[in-house]
Amino acid sequence: MTTPRFHTEKADGLYQPIPFLFVTRRMCAEILAEREAILDAQPAATRKKQQALFARYNPELSATAFSGILDLFDSHQGTARSHG
Repeated sequence: MTTPRFHTEKADGLYQPIPFLFVTRRMCAEILAEREAILDAQPAATRKKQQALFARYNPELSATAFSGILDLFDSHQGTARSHG
């Protein structure tokens, strides 16, 4: 496996998610793909612990929230243009 971009390896061999504040849809897909690769590379005995660690941070929620922020900004820009 290549060096993860969205997770850091802990001393116990598990991978800690990096809790990004802003996550795009593309970034979310890359995080989820990286998680799958991490899980596939681990022995079966450690997968449950790793999955529990991944469950603490859901990149899909961050991506949805970020999209909501962008939508608010886009709708505000449209309103400002129609009044200007």
